[in-house]
Amino acid sequence: MATKIKSDTLQALADWNAGKPVKSLELGHAHRMKASSEPTAAPQIDMSKHIHRDQERAHAFCFALIEHFDAPPDDYAEFLAVSREIAGQWNDLIDEERVGAESLAWKALRVGWGKAIAGHEPHDYIEVTNPAVQASAT
Repeated sequence: MATKIKSDTLQALADWNAGKPVKSLELGHAHRMKASSEPTAAPQIDMSKHIHRDQERAHAFCFALIEHFDAPPDDYAEFLAVSREIAGQWNDLIDEERVGAESLAWKALRVGWGKAIAGHEPHDYIEVTNPAVQASAT
């Protein structure tokens, strides 16, 4: 019997598609990392390049990935191939947003939405709403 997508992931997708707020985490990083000139030193934060993160756009990509699959993918390489194909529709995604969305989508497909976002401090959670639904309602 094929594994099914968890009901809480399907509910988060349904809420997103209906324009309802969805509890989630911020996707992406605020700064890029730069390599150190010392080969043994850890990478450093590049404070000269602040990255703007569009949470609605990143989550739209995340939910597009989730919606593509009828069952959780078994193979991560297959998942990434689909992700790269779908990412072409989001030309304005920066790498940090894309990677964050992929990570959340993969985890939500495999273990459920609740477990995918669990374990963070209360201030780390955000609510996102599908901007396409909000725009069509006005």
